[in-house]
Amino acid sequence: MKGLLRKVVVVATMIGLSLFVVSVLALRGPPSVSRAAYGGPSVIATVAVGDNPVGVAVNPTTNRIYVANWLDDNVSVINGASNTVSDTVAVGDYPWGVAVDPSTNRIYVVNSSSSADSVSVINGYSNTIIGTPVPVGHQPWGAAANPTTNRIYVTNHNTVDDSVSVIDGMPGSLTENTVIATVAVGQLPAGVAVNPAPNRIYVTNAGSDSVSVINGASNTVVGTPIAVGDFPMEVAVNPTTNRIYVANSHSVSVIDGYSNTVVGTPVPVGVGPLGVAVNPTTNRVYVTDYGTDTVFVIDGASNAVVATVAVGSGPYAVAVNPNTNRIYVANRKANTVSVIEDTPISVGGIQELPEIAGAEAATGEAAGTDYALWMGIAVAGAAGAVVLGTGLWYTRKRRLS
Repeated sequence: MKGLLRKVVVVATMIGLSLFVVSVLALRGPPSVSRAAYGGPSVIATVAVGDNPVGVAVNPTTNRIYVANWLDDNVSVINGASNTVSDTVAVGDYPWGVAVDPSTNRIYVVNSSSSADSVSVINGYSNTIIGTPVPVGHQPWGAAANPTTNRIYVTNHNTVDDSVSVIDGMPGSLTENTVIATVAVGQLPAGVAVNPAPNRIYVTNAGSDSVSVINGASNTVVGTPIAVGDFPMEVAVNPTTNRIYVANSHSVSVIDGYSNTVVGTPVPVGVGPLGVAVNPTTNRVYVTDYGTDTVFVIDGASNAVVATVAVGSGPYAVAVNPNTNRIYVANRKANTVSVIEDTPISVGGIQELPEIAGAEAATGEAAGTDYALWMGIAVAGAAGAVVLGTGLWYTRKRRLS
């Protein structure tokens, strides 16, 4: 990919001195590359775990991944640096949903058996169980944590309850690891996700094809449930854009968190989408399709599928580490976790950024000219000078093949 450099903005920092340089340089852009050469999102590792992995969660601070093995009654702990299982922690009967509070480094595991109906709490520093399991409602299913308030939300997937249990996860609190509220929601609540800043909790109601929104400050439902697609199971939040993504039986519904309304039409994804996760760093959404052993990648800006990735048999749950741009998929039938890497295409330290509007105005070119926005270390060709730091520039863009 070659083109005339139109605009460069360079910021360099040298031992506490910030140097700002704005110049127009006659440089060539990065060399031509093909998407095939760099692969886009792809599986870089497959990690063997326990029997029937159905839940997965990530602590981005420690780079540890926690996988609930439904038939083994334990949790596999994966080291994200080495992609190996570093520990296995015994929990209650039939562990299902998993949530991590990165601010406390505690992991919450839903024990879904009717004889358990509880949540096990793991100390992430020692990989040991804290106290006794926390009793919740009937047939608990999903779990999510708010790292700002240290509250944990557990869906009780049974018509006896149709509720969400709210657990106080703050260490040292008088009510630590006890249920402090129970919130009635729609029929057969399943997935749950949290947007920490506005303190809103989103719950999929699989039996009533809707999403309930809970105010985390008052533990009350906000407005009426939001109608989505058929049999919504899992839900994920992008806290940066305040968009919520709901995995329906054949599609993904997108909700605007400001207005609590559905945006556009559902995004078609395979034949059996189950898990959904968001990378707020790249604004990409990952959806597991149990029926085709595939992960669909949705661009959060356009709500369009931009890639698919073949994974193991029976992909069920999915989680993202936004710090490493790695995605973890629990393959229920294969008893494995697929590790997907999905970083922007880069060449020699020069990185292509998402295309933005207004490139023609910034470069003085006619409207309709196709541009790419690049970032990296630029080299002043004729002068041979290396510009240290970060540079931004536009080049004419030839689509990647």
